[in-house]
Amino acid sequence: MEALKKIIGLVLVAASSFWLTACMEESGFNIVWEGLEVEFEDASRPNGTIRKIMTKTSDNQVDQEMVRLNLVGQQLSEPVTILVGVDPESTAIAGVHYRLVDNEVTIPANSSFVDMPLEILTGNLGTEESPNLTLTILDAGDMKISTNYNQLTLEIRLSCPSDLAGEYSTVTVGTGGTVNYQVVITELEPFTYRISDITGGVYSQVFGAEDNPAVFTELCGEITITDQPDLVFGDDTFNGTGRVNEDGTIRINWRNEEAEESGVTTLTRVIE
Repeated sequence: MEALKKIIGLVLVAASSFWLTACMEESGFNIVWEGLEVEFEDASRPNGTIRKIMTKTSDNQVDQEMVRLNLVGQQLSEPVTILVGVDPESTAIAGVHYRLVDNEVTIPANSSFVDMPLEILTGNLGTEESPNLTLTILDAGDMKISTNYNQLTLEIRLSCPSDLAGEYSTVTVGTGGTVNYQVVITELEPFTYRISDITGGVYSQVFGAEDNPAVFTELCGEITITDQPDLVFGDDTFNGTGRVNEDGTIRINWRNEEAEESGVTTLTRVIE
């Protein structure tokens, strides 16, 4: 009887394995996607948005930019022509903030991409302006247009001189009480910085933990912190805003989304 049970069990296991394999094959798990579609390469970024920060040196300045469009899938032996338009909800104005050199571009045969030229009319930009240009793929001939990546928004912004790198003494007032500390700000690239501890010493002085660095951007005195990871306690993010004051001090409002830790940190540069 025991031998019969073992035989039946083996048969059932084999049948189950065959059934699972058949189901996976039918469901397409073993099929490689072989479709073709066109997309904006940078549309995969958060909110399908990229920021173009321009540095103005003259009132008639024109800067050349490129927007890449991809052919997703195997390369073709014939060219693919793509028609690009501007979404009517765009706040950027043609001839004032930008100029499309040509709204029709072609991915060459045996290639996977093409760069579409775009002119930014930097000379017309003002620091108080925030024009957004949303491009959309209107037509690609016989090619499918990507559902998720068929639009790309360019945030056109004018830069101001930015030099925040250095060591700062800090005072943070928030859920952790009042904390005095010191942090270091390092420039990663123009207008992008890393602060050695976004909590201004709260993690260290209140919880006895490590500092939590974060990356932020600064544009004409406005500071933005977006979805920076909590590297100390994990599974959480920091967001915030801030301002560079006329006297050189910096004020940052930050918050930890799930832990609900928050604070206002005032930074004063340490003069050597």
